[in-house]
Amino acid sequence: MRRKTAGWWLAALAGVCLVAYASFQIMKPAGGREAAGSAETPGSLSGEGKTPASARFESNAEGWNLIAENEDLALYIDPETTETAVKDKRSGQMWYSNPQDRDEDKKAEAVNFENLSAQFSIVYNNEKGQTFYANNYTEAVKRKQFDILKTDHGVKIIYRLGDFQKGLEAVPQFISKQRMDDLILSKIQDESVKFEIEKRFFLDEETQVYKRKEMPEYVVKDVVAILESVGYTAEDARKDNELNQAGEQKSSAAAKFTVPVEYRLDGRSLVVQVPVKEIRDTELFPIESIQLLEMFGAAGTKESGYMFVPDGSGALIRLNNGKVAAQPYEMPIYGQDRTLKEKSTETKEFTETTRLPVFGMKKGEQAFFCIIEDGDAVASIHADISGRVNSYNRVSAKFLLKPMELFTYRAGSVKKDSPMFPEMYGGGIRLRYAFLSGASADYAGMARHYQDYLVQNGKLTKLEASQDTPFVLDLVGSIPVRETFLGIPYRSVKALTTFQEAESLVGMLKDKGVGSIKLRYSGWFNGGLAHHYPDDIDVDAALGGEKGFEHLVRFAKEQNVELYPDVSFLQVYRSGHGFKPSRDGASFLFREGIAQYKTDPVTANRGDLDYYLLSPKKLPKLVDDFLRDYKTWSVGGVSLRDLGDDIHSDVTSGRTTDRQAGAALNEEAVKRLKEAAGKTMVSGGNAGVLPYADIVVNAPTRSSGFNIADEEVPFYQMVLHGYVDYSGEPVNLDRDQSGRASLLKTLETGSGVYYRWFYEKASAVRNTDFNDLYSARYKDWLDEAVRYYKEANGVLKDVRDQRIVGHEKLAEGVFRTTYENGKTVTVNYNASGVSLDGGVVLEGESYLIGGGKR
Repeated sequence: MRRKTAGWWLAALAGVCLVAYASFQIMKPAGGREAAGSAETPGSLSGEGKTPASARFESNAEGWNLIAENEDLALYIDPETTETAVKDKRSGQMWYSNPQDRDEDKKAEAVNFENLSAQFSIVYNNEKGQTFYANNYTEAVKRKQFDILKTDHGVKIIYRLGDFQKGLEAVPQFISKQRMDDLILSKIQDESVKFEIEKRFFLDEETQVYKRKEMPEYVVKDVVAILESVGYTAEDARKDNELNQAGEQKSSAAAKFTVPVEYRLDGRSLVVQVPVKEIRDTELFPIESIQLLEMFGAAGTKESGYMFVPDGSGALIRLNNGKVAAQPYEMPIYGQDRTLKEKSTETKEFTETTRLPVFGMKKGEQAFFCIIEDGDAVASIHADISGRVNSYNRVSAKFLLKPMELFTYRAGSVKKDSPMFPEMYGGGIRLRYAFLSGASADYAGMARHYQDYLVQNGKLTKLEASQDTPFVLDLVGSIPVRETFLGIPYRSVKALTTFQEAESLVGMLKDKGVGSIKLRYSGWFNGGLAHHYPDDIDVDAALGGEKGFEHLVRFAKEQNVELYPDVSFLQVYRSGHGFKPSRDGASFLFREGIAQYKTDPVTANRGDLDYYLLSPKKLPKLVDDFLRDYKTWSVGGVSLRDLGDDIHSDVTSGRTTDRQAGAALNEEAVKRLKEAAGKTMVSGGNAGVLPYADIVVNAPTRSSGFNIADEEVPFYQMVLHGYVDYSGEPVNLDRDQSGRASLLKTLETGSGVYYRWFYEKASAVRNTDFNDLYSARYKDWLDEAVRYYKEANGVLKDVRDQRIVGHEKLAEGVFRTTYENGKTVTVNYNASGVSLDGGVVLEGESYLIGGGKR
């Protein structure tokens, strides 16, 4: 901590007591319980950055006020710097918003050094589309432009970033030399006073216009007094600014922002939120994003542990790993908003989507874990190690408020790029920090904490015990193809797996001993796999028509097979059939009917149309229209191709559905479909839809493998296991194409088995838009799938309803998963054997179950 001198304390006490007496109801000293969170009447702790010296808390950290306290935590604030600290009373650990030894950092310089003292930073733009950065320490705390208000169980700090100097409106920013001489200088007799005015301006010899220099607050007061003495008014200053700014008026305007941040204790958690509706920016300087508490819990160069990021299944970044040549970690939660243009041209082909809005850090025997409770759909996770710009490892969240996009205007041969901005994000920002210690202070403890949080909030329900682990069979029914007749092109539907053939495949699997079949049937209506707008249902005649579908529904129920016909709502594959892109598609300001295009995996060139993005506002009616027809078959289940995978916004002039609102509409749609259609299978498995999902397919089983990361972990699976069934990618379409490696991954993550097939010959998909299915013919995989399933089911069937309570890396390529009933599964991905504790040798590409070798 920085020490204050005795003189400082006397001066501060005298000044603050006057302020407190005159205008504020302040907290009582920390020794009294009234200071520990009782807030009958909100009061102010500061005015214009001035804070009371009373209410220092009783620890040895000088200058801190106790704000709130409960049985488990105590919340403090330094009223001089607005830093906060949380004491975990269970362990005695202190968690600070900013590193307390930052003055000793030899790496950070300039803005990077001042950022160590900031509680948030913003990115903003100007009317030219240029991007700027500011933090609350440099622009508010150092200027003493903040107010601290007491709230229930916490505190609210209102920061004013930028030049908010009082009286500055009476000092011209621009004034001609002629008017300066006539209205001001000629009326001042004292040469020293005249010099005091002249030195506050810079004279542009070319334009003969004075430009105002930056002035400290005490100087502004003196200058205003001089101007008033000669009769120069604020109205004169406004006139001179208008006369002399010319085309520079916008660029010379001051960037000013008001940003509130709230801290409060809630049980064993610290809740930090930003009331976004109270943020103030200007038309000329819109805020693009805010990064909150970047330095919270930051770990120095001598700390051991890791940062946890929710990249795919999860990843660990070891503290001080020295990978300063690698890019810092930055990934949006739930993937990119596809209505926004990609700023980077780098390929994203093999990055995994972040499905859970969480992050954390382990430092020695202590850890913090953060859940983004609000604003998750506009958030991204950022993490970086020490040694790049400062000496600290840190992980935090950044929130996109007004994404800028450049639009190009052409007039003949003249081209101009002009920035455009939507309305400010209309939701909230809320983070919940939990504090873990001892055996719970690792990624397994973080997963258990998050799982408990979801259970307590009614988001997860325990599975009932069953005899078998799920086998997900995804059959491709029909695909749209291009045909010609007498040289005239037309679209038709080609059957790959008819309803009758689907029944036959299910029968084959059951005859071979495969149980608990979950049948996902993709491409069964409205023109095949890339079906048209699902506001009504026309079962594909090539598959057997409505009668064939009805027979399949009856067959599935008789065979105790769960049937999940697949439908896409957000991705609309063709216009027409009730869908008009400019009317029903997602937009971003002037771009209407936003579409996604296929990309050549070799050249990265854009190919044909892949699909349009549905406007989220159209989703509720579309779901109701679909259900009107779908409910007639009483299928008992439905597969949702995109509602658990894709989230996007819809922005038009004066009509904005931000991404958070889009996420809420997705969640409501899945809930509605579950209530009306029965069980739901979702692909991807974003956090918001998990309460309504019976099974997740294409769940993340790996991380993106970014260079800055050190290890991938099955955090996603540790949260879901025992509560929601899940499977990774189809085994036969896995990019690794290693059946043994896939089996080991299934066993390590406790996943179900998932295959995607069709019945026809492989040549049926050649030269179509579905060449990627070429290796999915069932005959090539049936026997292997049966063996794969039986082996996996033999290991996992008795733990389907069990929580994963532990996961650890025993050696390179060797991992152990522990279930709550005590069962362990240890896998070795290496080609060679590995010696474990107790002298046991685990052979290459094999596994152990509670000591029993397989």
